[in-house]
Amino acid sequence: MDRRQAEALARLHRLAEMKKEAALARFAAVAQSRARLKASVEAHRKTEEPLGAVGQPTDPAMMKAALAHRRWSDATVRRLNQQLALVSADYLRLRPEVTRAFGRAQVLGELRDRARETLRRKPGS
Repeated sequence: MDRRQAEALARLHRLAEMKKEAALARFAAVAQSRARLKASVEAHRKTEEPLGAVGQPTDPAMMKAALAHRRWSDATVRRLNQQLALVSADYLRLRPEVTRAFGRAQVLGELRDRARETLRRKPGS
């Protein structure tokens, strides 16, 4: 291996590190969004749970208000679940990309280190 090839490996490694960092940043943002949505769904479920235990109101105005609230609650949960599904799809799509980026950076780092070691041991370099 000559010095030019070793320098090319070093440049490739730097590029792989940048791609890894970019992929990791995208993945972290999606994972954070996914966690927030899961927490929102769970918080909504816990908030609405006690309301179901109260029982059915007998007053027509309260029945109308309870029905309107139930419709709002169902729509909110549906919207949160749709958003969670989209974000989870991104999460699942990005996970292998991040894994590949880590692998590439690792392998190129090892190849770069071997090339440097070979050049150090090589007489006349």
